[in-house]
Amino acid sequence: MVRCPAALPTDHTPCPGPVTITVLDADNAGADGCEHHAARLLAVLDRGRVFALPQTPAGAAHRVFKAAAPQDVRLHRLADAIVTPPATPR
Repeated sequence: MVRCPAALPTDHTPCPGPVTITVLDADNAGADGCEHHAARLLAVLDRGRVFALPQTPAGAAHRVFKAAAPQDVRLHRLADAIVTPPATPR
């Protein structure tokens, strides 16, 4: 079974959809993944960020952020987590 790069080694669930999301950690290391695995990866990161790939349907990054966040997270953090692609290092 082939799974997306965002799937954690301990998560044996299959990918329910295509790779549409990139999750970045605090050091800008990242992995592309399906919404399901991207949300699980984002949930375990400290200061993780998420953005949608170009072919992604509208609202995908928001769905991933919402699925990964605890229910008591304030809405102002949403703007911090949904970002544009990182600049290419020079």
